[in-house]
Amino acid sequence: MSSENAGTSGAEPDAVEVTDVAWHADLLARIYSPPAAARGEGTGAAVVDVHGGAWASQDRTLGVRYCVAAARAGFTVVSIDFRDGRTAQHPSASEDVAAAVGWVRARAGDWDVDPERVALMGSSSGGHLALLAALTGVPVPFVAAFWPPVDPHGRYRYAREQVGLPVPEGQSFDADRLVRSTESYFPTEAAMAEASISAVVSQGRAAHLPAVWLVHAGDDLNVPRPMIDELVATYRAAGGELELTEYPGEVHGFGHGRSAGAERFRGDLVERLAKALC
Repeated sequence: MSSENAGTSGAEPDAVEVTDVAWHADLLARIYSPPAAARGEGTGAAVVDVHGGAWASQDRTLGVRYCVAAARAGFTVVSIDFRDGRTAQHPSASEDVAAAVGWVRARAGDWDVDPERVALMGSSSGGHLALLAALTGVPVPFVAAFWPPVDPHGRYRYAREQVGLPVPEGQSFDADRLVRSTESYFPTEAAMAEASISAVVSQGRAAHLPAVWLVHAGDDLNVPRPMIDELVATYRAAGGELELTEYPGEVHGFGHGRSAGAERFRGDLVERLAKALC
């Protein structure tokens, strides 16, 4: 057990309690509990966070900065480990995300959380998995997806074309790793295409259309803008509520850092969560 302090001296009205627990078999969840001063009156809301890593790396600790920001604002954040390309293949990860929402709802009373106010958020491939779980697996009122590769097959083909090409300064783009990671999680290119969020919507396979906040980094080499624009158009045409926010000049994964853009993103996240869940 540990705590994340908001940067003020002394204790603890601003402290976020951080606890790791087993949520399913050998999978862990990191619970960010809101400070007492942020809880307010009545039952609160929770957010399940899904980490990125090209469907085959990283863990529940990746989104610590935005998870702490959400917890400081009064939301219980549950950041989960799940089966990915290191141990399993599609659709294992999105099934685990849906199951984790059910697990949080079942334990809502332990955290003074309203089980009807449990949302999803995720970064990069985690944003894709959060969307896929919310549309096809478990109803939630809101999904926040940060710089997500929403069309795995489109991104796979794009990454293959970029292998061996020079990478601009300031970018952490590894096309070969993206190709290998995508192949490790998705058994076939047909499975990649089937998992496209736009395809799920346009083909009538979406059981739910939650409100979505989509975050795009303006200089993102990992996620080509056309796939984002396609999802925006498809989702809205189907009657879904989707807000797209672009952060000009930012690169993939910027929200994990300490830049001015990252600080703005975390403030925007808190505002979107409050609008959707409070």
